Amino acid sequence: MGTIVALGGGRFDNGEMTDVAAQILRFTGKARPKVLFLPTAGYDDMQGDEPIRDTFLSLGAAFEPLLLTDETFTRAQIEDAILESDAVYAGGGDLRFLMDTWTRTGAADALRRAYGKGIVLSGLSSGAMCWFTRGYDDCGPDHSFVFVDCLGLLPHVYCPHYTSEVWQRFGGRIAETGLCGIGVEDGAALVFRDGAYSVVTGNEGGDAFFYDKSDAYRKLCITRDASILART
Repeated sequence: MGTIVALGGGRFDNGEMTDVAAQILRFTGKARPKVLFLPTAGYDDMQGDEPIRDTFLSLGAAFEPLLLTDETFTRAQIEDAILESDAVYAGGGDLRFLMDTWTRTGAADALRRAYGKGIVLSGLSSGAMCWFTRGYDDCGPDHSFVFVDCLGLLPHVYCPHYTSEVWQRFGGRIAETGLCGIGVEDGAALVFRDGAYSVVTGNEGGDAFFYDKSDAYRKLCITRDASILART
């Protein structure tokens, strides 16, 4: 099985998430890992993403963006860029745009292959939701919250930014999907590796929560009991 690191949120410009970035790189097992950055959810506008780049570079990684809105890239070039990386990091933004773009360009299929190949898949917000069956994002009309079908590499529905009250409404809506749900606070990341789940945090901490459909969607803290997800 592959490795996925799904960040609920957090800042790179103040060093909060440096430890999580370092963990992503350690999972690659490489001395100087190649990190492929996918800023798709932000419409490939990388202004403001410099702290992400600088963090990975400071940790000894090579860092290269892939702009999938660039129509000159062929499917073969996109696949090669993804499969030749050691880790993929997807940025935040519009989850529906991300999934539509990945599907249209063939990146979705390439990322599924990357997962099977053992390339570490990671990201924050939309870049975390995309690896699950569905994500809960404010990309609907007038920034309304909607459920978006994603890659399905991991089961359940993922909700980031669970520190915020507006995002916590996810807990009242997850039953609409008939699936189990995961809410991850800023500062925390859900890790799937070697067939098991765990939670890692930046230097300001954070929790992750599980909504179990078989238990009337009771809210359980994954951070305090990682065995919760092992039951599902």
